[in-house]
Amino acid sequence: MIELLRVWKEFDIDEVSKHLLIVGESAGDCSNCRELGINYLAAKSCPKCGNDFKYVASRTHETRKIKNKRPDLIFIDLEDYKKVTGRIKAKDLFHN
Repeated sequence: MIELLRVWKEFDIDEVSKHLLIVGESAGDCSNCRELGINYLAAKSCPKCGNDFKYVASRTHETRKIKNKRPDLIFIDLEDYKKVTGRIKAKDLFHN
């Protein structure tokens, strides 16, 4: 039986942010330029900024469905991503 397991791996957060497709109920958003309404089932790159998508995160719990339809993308836990980027933004705010 094949199941999904969460595995921790170190990533360059800037690299992930530039190439992350965030999926909602019916469409995706580009993490790099914030373009909305991207067809996450077909888009290989952002129609606005042109960055290739390498990673995907989901606002819903449709992980298996998205992973099955987009096996070319590395799945990132959205809550982990938000926690890390929030910590970086807070650190930058206090150092400037």
